[in-house]
Amino acid sequence: MKKINRSIFALAVLAFAFAFAGCAAFRSPEAQAELAKQARRIVGTDELSAKFDAAEERADLAFAFAALTAEKNGISETDARDYLAGRTRPDEGEEGEDVPADVDAIDFASLAWKFGGVDGSKAKLSSPRISGLKASANGISYKWDVGMSGWGLAHDQTGALVCWFVEKEDGSIVGGKFDWISTSRTTRDFKNINTGYQGWNLDGVPNPCKAYMVVITEDCRKRSNVIGTEWKR
Repeated sequence: MKKINRSIFALAVLAFAFAFAGCAAFRSPEAQAELAKQARRIVGTDELSAKFDAAEERADLAFAFAALTAEKNGISETDARDYLAGRTRPDEGEEGEDVPADVDAIDFASLAWKFGGVDGSKAKLSSPRISGLKASANGISYKWDVGMSGWGLAHDQTGALVCWFVEKEDGSIVGGKFDWISTSRTTRDFKNINTGYQGWNLDGVPNPCKAYMVVITEDCRKRSNVIGTEWKR
């Protein structure tokens, strides 16, 4: 961050990036495309414009622009992303904001983190979105609507935790981490659950049962939405 503090011009450019991020978050795709054109003109080189195009395809316009302006002005991409992140609105679910009722299949606070060796109960809702959960006796399949690039993870980078929860006969919903996950994976098997990984067991769980999936960051600070299905074993 020292480089940013020493460069008034860089601050001005990043301030424009912040303004761009605020606009892009609430504009139509057509309006975002026009903002992208403006950004390319300011960036000014074909090479950087090509990189912006690639980032645009990842639907990460605001941070892509911050990265490009950082490169043009000798600022590390990490510092630029940190600078911009500190000035954008917090993720949905941060303290003081309500999580929309239709985002999670069940109240996240009702999940009891009993297995898997981690406690994700304090995780805040962030950008990844999953859907289409299906479960069999041996594993699950699901769909990524929004991947984990917002967490700084590449498409094939296995850097997050997939967590599974089941509703017991007494109505409690227990579970936790059972594997690692990347956006490139749309299936996970239940080998770890079935072999008792980190305390995993299905005592008191009816068959079939209600079951839920959520993805969290390795540090347990951020999460995807929660999706659910019926699990017949």
